[in-house]
Amino acid sequence: MGHVAPHKWADAWRGKLSESEVAAMDRHAETCARCAKARDRITRTSSVTFAAIKNAPVPEVSWDSVRAKVHWEVSSAKRSARQRAIRPTRAAWLGVAACAAAGIGLLVATGGTDVPAPPTPAQPAPLAHAEPVHAPAAPAPLAGMVSLVSGEVMIDGVRRTDLFDRALGTGTVIATADGRIDVQFGDHSAFALGPRSKLELRRFDATEVRLVVDGTIDVEVAPRAAGQRFLVEAGAQTIEVRGTQFRVVHDTNGTRVACRHGLVAVRDHAGEALVGAAKKVDVTSAVDATKVATLSDAELAQLAEATPVTTPLWIDDLAHRSSILELATSTHRDARVDGVEVGPAPLRVRVMPGRHTIETADASGRFHRAGWVDAQAAEPARLEVATPEPTAPASPTPSIAARKRELATGIAANRPKLGRCTRAAAKSGIEDLSVQIEISVDATGAVRFLNVDSDLTSVTQACIHDALAQIQFGPGPAATWHERIDL
Repeated sequence: MGHVAPHKWADAWRGKLSESEVAAMDRHAETCARCAKARDRITRTSSVTFAAIKNAPVPEVSWDSVRAKVHWEVSSAKRSARQRAIRPTRAAWLGVAACAAAGIGLLVATGGTDVPAPPTPAQPAPLAHAEPVHAPAAPAPLAGMVSLVSGEVMIDGVRRTDLFDRALGTGTVIATADGRIDVQFGDHSAFALGPRSKLELRRFDATEVRLVVDGTIDVEVAPRAAGQRFLVEAGAQTIEVRGTQFRVVHDTNGTRVACRHGLVAVRDHAGEALVGAAKKVDVTSAVDATKVATLSDAELAQLAEATPVTTPLWIDDLAHRSSILELATSTHRDARVDGVEVGPAPLRVRVMPGRHTIETADASGRFHRAGWVDAQAAEPARLEVATPEPTAPASPTPSIAARKRELATGIAANRPKLGRCTRAAAKSGIEDLSVQIEISVDATGAVRFLNVDSDLTSVTQACIHDALAQIQFGPGPAATWHERIDL
């Protein structure tokens, strides 16, 4: 007979062949070394290896572990700078050989029958992709618009001619010589930098405003929203507010903070001092809360006069929707625009389109109407103010009782106009509205000057001024007096 096929030895070991056929195969193997070797190998594999595999428990396969290992291997391969070819190791070849031997033995043991394919393992769940983490959006930048300029002013070290067209933002440095500059950055929010001062807008956005000053700065801040901060750094001191009008002076003598209304917190390494309305504190070396003092009437009046100039409306594209009014004078004198003091002229001030009344003060401080000017949007306007003739000093007022009665009668007749002026403030819940006026009437009944002072907005003050200016006085004694008017 020819050589015995290997699967026949497996069938013989499993008892699938007759005894005569097995005996014939054994006799052949006694004379054929090749068939004897195949018989011994298959018999040994079937009786030892397959028996052990048959009796071994089914292994537990941890698919989570497999998935983690696969993920690690794939991630490591992606991070590798150089991809290396994978070469099978000696251990891998041994594993392949073992699997091949096991497969051959299984084939022999089953007599060449079809071996069912092993069940396909469940595919691991796809790896969850983490949502990308987005960086928080940067706060919206603020834009400061110049509302008044007098004297010499430099922006970032340059004397610019386009000050009213520029939007000032973070990093801007402002310096003054003998001049002043007012900058508005929101509705009823502005600052005025005094003479011989320097200011840096270190941070200027919707979340935080941080100003660094060396010199004098007057600030008016509308109430801050939650999460907003407003700080002024003056040397070692930091002044923080929520909504107020205040002044900071920082020079070689130290830091002085005065508050007209609201509340100011002054801090440094030594502690904190709270400065309320009509209060001030002087800081020489360290903040001392016991040194908070009350402002005098003259100091309060000075703070009121230094209120930064603002436009009635804070609107987009303000540079092209407003006008720049230039007041040209041969000598320095205080000026008013629509009843609001804007400081000493000559100066340039931002106004809204329309007709504006200009007043200037004489040598004795009395204001006189200098003229009016029509302003158009995006067009400059100019008024040349002539030097007034010197006036004789006012004679002492013999009696003001008659003039006060005329004023009271005129106020009663103009109550509807005054009510329209204060309607917005009343709707906002502001109570006990009043203004302090200074008025002078000559012997003919002409009003020589009328000054209105209050904590109300400039628009409201101008409206009240115009309403009171309509009051008529008859001939009588000349009089000058102050009076408080309840609105």
